[in-house]
Amino acid sequence: MTATLRETKAKLSKMVKLASQGEEVVITVHGKQMAKLVGLPKRAKKLDKKKWLANLARLRRKYSTGRVTMTAQEIQDEDRADRF
Repeated sequence: MTATLRETKAKLSKMVKLASQGEEVVITVHGKQMAKLVGLPKRAKKLDKKKWLANLARLRRKYSTGRVTMTAQEIQDEDRADRF
């Protein structure tokens, strides 16, 4: 859909609703295309928190380095010291 700036200002709610339903609204000023109003992509379904935490715990066990109490900087410093 193409609309002038004046039309868009007068019917902004309608234009936003159209954009949210997937229609692109091209806004013109003095006959030149200046902007496009588009809807946002659909949001992903809400994650199951318990399932997500269980998966996180499984990944932590799988990839754990055993250096739980060290900061990232301490780990980097230790690994760099081993090289020399």
